[in-house]
Amino acid sequence: MNRFVSIILLVVVIFVLNSTNPDRAEYIDWINHKTMDKSSNLLQKGILSVAGKSIFDAGTTKSDYFIFSIYETDFTDVGMGKVKSIGVFHQFIPLSSTEEK
Repeated sequence: MNRFVSIILLVVVIFVLNSTNPDRAEYIDWINHKTMDKSSNLLQKGILSVAGKSIFDAGTTKSDYFIFSIYETDFTDVGMGKVKSIGVFHQFIPLSSTEEK
């Protein structure tokens, strides 16, 4: 009986993780807002508000692992480096970041 409860609990946890695995659009919004918040230049903020989503969408790759996703964004073309993040529970946790100067 105890083993049956453990299996049911595991299935429920996997179902919750899968249903809260954020999609690519959520990540693009998150990285765009994060970059705009970091920017101190008014011109750069304006460019990011207009074209940021398409810039980040073009430079982002997603690896989906069913219960979480890993996103890698390479925006070295615009001089901002690379960011690697994990998406779980509709949240994003930066794993690594390299910024160019």
